[in-house]
Amino acid sequence: MQQAAPAPQQPTDYSYDLVVKDITTWPRTVYVGQNYSVRATFQIYGRHPPLACHVNFLDGNQTLYDGNVYNPELIHWVEFNMTKAGEEPKNLRAEITNIDPLHPEPESIRSNNIMRKTIFFQPIGYYGTCDACMHLYYDAVNFVMRQAQSFTVDYELDVHRIGFYLRAPFPNRNDSAILVELRNDTGGKPGPLIATSSINAGEVGPELGWHYAHFQNVTVPPGKYWITLMINDTKSYGVQWARSEGNPYGEMLDTMVLDLMDWPEWDYKLFDFVFQIY
Repeated sequence: MQQAAPAPQQPTDYSYDLVVKDITTWPRTVYVGQNYSVRATFQIYGRHPPLACHVNFLDGNQTLYDGNVYNPELIHWVEFNMTKAGEEPKNLRAEITNIDPLHPEPESIRSNNIMRKTIFFQPIGYYGTCDACMHLYYDAVNFVMRQAQSFTVDYELDVHRIGFYLRAPFPNRNDSAILVELRNDTGGKPGPLIATSSINAGEVGPELGWHYAHFQNVTVPPGKYWITLMINDTKSYGVQWARSEGNPYGEMLDTMVLDLMDWPEWDYKLFDFVFQIY
């Protein structure tokens, strides 16, 4: 009996695909002033990965990682700790390339070797997850009606500016000021003064918009704090500060009012004002 010839052996398939899978932060949502980490994840698809590849990870023009990886795993990542997220977004770029000359990656599938991602940082506060609510509800701020909003941080925070979503049903004089105070918490109420700033009340128009008070060299440790607003002009109608029913920012008892015409002590409210802290 004649023996059958052995089947021809198929050549080893060395084709593979190098992919930048994702660029992420931890925590996923990073707030201004918070420490965080960034990670670039790379993945290799194929039975026989290359013997070596080159990984490059950039933060704008700053190199976070630039090096070779030998005998890479199918999933590989590089991660870096970052300090004090700022207002400006981060423009990140990650790239993985083959440096195994005997087994090059096919040219046709190299489009996913690079990923660019912009990371945005969020201000502390409640700042517009319900636009309809912000246009329906607001409370008066004037000389006798003073409003307060608390916030809590679990890390050291450099306060540069605080934003308020305001409108003025009637025009205010340009020499009228919205006085902004940053205060410690004492027993769940506004306590000792930390810093002050102001906003020109005359610049607040009839439509709701963001207006900012600026601070310099103000750093607060972890804890609970209060922002208070009032008008310095006894004859001014004042402004209205947008708010939302319920407590979308934090918990109950985050807001208070001091009404000099009714009861000259801080009293609790059950909602959150629309505000940003940078």
